[in-house]
Amino acid sequence: MSRKNQQTNSIMSAIEISPDLSDLHAYSSNKLTLAKQLYVLREVLTNSKQKIAAQQIADIIVKLAEDRFTLAVLGQFKRGKSSLMNAIIGREILPTGILPLTSAITVLKYGPAERLIIHYENSIFPDEIPLSDIAKYVTEKENPGNIKKVKTAYVELPIPFLRRGLEFADTPGVGSVNTANTLTTYNFLPHCDAVFFVTSADAPLTDIELIFLHKISKYIKKIFFIVNKIDLITVKERNSLLEFITSAIKSQTTEQQINIFPVSAKLGMQAKSTKNLPLYEQSGLKALEETLAVFLAKEKSTLFLTRIIQQVLQILHKQTDQESVFQTASLFPQHDSAAINKLKIAENELKNLYEQLTIGINDTSVDYKHISNAVLSQSPPTVITKFIPSSIDNIDWQTDNCLVCDYLSQETLNFFTDWQYKLTIDTKAQNEFATEVGFCPLHTWQLLSFSSSFGASAGYTQLAEQIASRLQKMSAVTTFKDSMAHLSTDIKNCRVCKLQRQSELAYIEQLSAVLSTSIGQKQYYYSQGVCLHHLSMLINITSNELAGFLLSHAAHRFAETAEDMQNYTLKHEAIRRALQNKNEKTAYKRLIPHLMGNEKLYLP
Repeated sequence: MSRKNQQTNSIMSAIEISPDLSDLHAYSSNKLTLAKQLYVLREVLTNSKQKIAAQQIADIIVKLAEDRFTLAVLGQFKRGKSSLMNAIIGREILPTGILPLTSAITVLKYGPAERLIIHYENSIFPDEIPLSDIAKYVTEKENPGNIKKVKTAYVELPIPFLRRGLEFADTPGVGSVNTANTLTTYNFLPHCDAVFFVTSADAPLTDIELIFLHKISKYIKKIFFIVNKIDLITVKERNSLLEFITSAIKSQTTEQQINIFPVSAKLGMQAKSTKNLPLYEQSGLKALEETLAVFLAKEKSTLFLTRIIQQVLQILHKQTDQESVFQTASLFPQHDSAAINKLKIAENELKNLYEQLTIGINDTSVDYKHISNAVLSQSPPTVITKFIPSSIDNIDWQTDNCLVCDYLSQETLNFFTDWQYKLTIDTKAQNEFATEVGFCPLHTWQLLSFSSSFGASAGYTQLAEQIASRLQKMSAVTTFKDSMAHLSTDIKNCRVCKLQRQSELAYIEQLSAVLSTSIGQKQYYYSQGVCLHHLSMLINITSNELAGFLLSHAAHRFAETAEDMQNYTLKHEAIRRALQNKNEKTAYKRLIPHLMGNEKLYLP
């Protein structure tokens, strides 16, 4: 590895694990290939009147469009499943207590603002409820046996690790006196892509749990085994307990390598609220979150696509009245085998893609122990201004535009606001304006957008007179070639253009100084960065190490924007436009300013 790449990697690893862009491109390509075959299947099944199968495929298209990967927390009642989820997100969102609590499926998912959406059984109209009222809908005490018929409670949170379609699902515990809760959990299994199987140190792996685990292993291949409440036992007891649990798991599953995470959700939550790093590690939550972070970055995408292919193949071959989709020939047009052929071709394409993906899974071995800097739920840092030069201490790191373009736009706005006022009442300003023959065409139109009719008339009167005088003098000469050159102002001579060039250079130098500090790099990492033009200017005056960081950041942001635009178009095709989130709808608006600069600088 070159010295430049080593330096770049040292910057990135100090902030957060950087995604592999080649993996992202491969995933996007495979996703589109899969989507194409799903559209074919839906069309053929719809035309052949197989409504149930067609609707199932349509639902899977929506799941694919959303990148909806469901990570469910499963186990017997009172194992601390909700407490564990609260500890992972670092918030007391889900209700917890002594008695069996959860009565309905509760899903944490990404959203730009916190809110609670309740979906009911046999109803297409959800309700938006205050998040503080969540206990009224998902707890056994206030919704016993789910008498309110809550299908799913969605809690939307602006948490980064939920952003790429991850749904973190809490489920009712199995084995309680309320059989409806157990049934709800069992019915949810086919919708899970990976699971946290949670038992507890005070009552590990009962017969009910072992039966449930055997059932889970038939549906889900990726299982994280978690032993909660380890704070209740000694270290010596823990070793014996883990040996017992490992042996019991092997008896119920075909897992070759079983990784068990001893955790205390209680201590983990306490550690996060007090920022106690030794306690965070002692709780076991650190090891679990690091493993989960690597899984989400390296394995989730491939597992997600293979799970979808498995579900599609199950739909095609599911026995209905002892006949599969392929055997129900009477549903297809007589003497027309085209529909069956299309189904078989699509099925073969899906199987080929599945084989490619599973080979990739088998060839990929991730060493979780050597990844120590993964951060599962980092939030953008609080802006610390005392290390930033005073002229840019009010920088808006959260803007969707280029940081430099935003600054120049504000400087230009301030100039026009002041200048249009001067042109109205200040004779000196009017004389200067007339002598300079105004501004370039772009800034002339921008000035007029700030001026009133009175201000424009007062400001341009002397300029008009100046032009008239010069034209009159020109008419008296005998040679007119190039005589008009001094009657217009270009970008070299325009007062506003000069202001922008000077401000741009000064700001780039100051921004470079900010980025030479670790705080500046962290602020920049979570921002949208700068446009290509200003990226080039920054790179030309920075060190190789910092230039590598800036290029990696820009590549990540462009890839992320491309992914959002692709998801937007896919969801548009899925005829479920309500699924499109704000980031996806506005992705192209983030792209263009970073390609071409801010419209306020380049459009009249």
